[in-house]
Amino acid sequence: MERRLRKLVGAATLIFLMFSLQVAAPARAQVSTSAPIWVTLNASAQGNYPGGDELFIIFVVNSAQNPKENETITDIKLVAPFGSNSAIGLPATLAPGQSIQPTIHLEIPANFSQRSFQANLTLHGIDRNGTATIPLTFTGTAIVDVFALPSSPSTSTQSESQAGAISTTLFAAGVGIPSLVAVVLVALLVRARATSKRVGA
Repeated sequence: MERRLRKLVGAATLIFLMFSLQVAAPARAQVSTSAPIWVTLNASAQGNYPGGDELFIIFVVNSAQNPKENETITDIKLVAPFGSNSAIGLPATLAPGQSIQPTIHLEIPANFSQRSFQANLTLHGIDRNGTATIPLTFTGTAIVDVFALPSSPSTSTQSESQAGAISTTLFAAGVGIPSLVAVVLVALLVRARATSKRVGA
């Protein structure tokens, strides 16, 4: 019985940690590439509401083993159903191990009523491996959850939420409830160990 309780506590702790890690960002996607280049697309946790300015962060690294293989990123574009935008500061040439982290802003229309939208990334570049020059095109997709704003910002909590601060209600639910669950799990684990020591003695 005690062994079964310990297994259940361990499984519950693992599930709790998995769900906690998924709260950090509304969208994350890895762009699949065959060239020696690594690309990820992340949407920030601010601005994903109607009328908000959603920030996308693109991380690009040259992962080539050949020290002479340089990657030139010529342009990066992000397209959503309501608009598109491009990264600034390009082109950029990356030697092996070097990276860039451009950002792209997309303004969500104030009348946007859907719960999520798809953002499609297109990256163009040139691979120079010392013997050949190869044009590159990579694509990726991120699904961004859109949160509705309160209908009437009558209280200070609501107006702070619209300005981008953390709602006190959401903070209490996001920190207080997981903390309570963690305390209960630790208490169960301590109790299970104490009981198993008594039985063993």
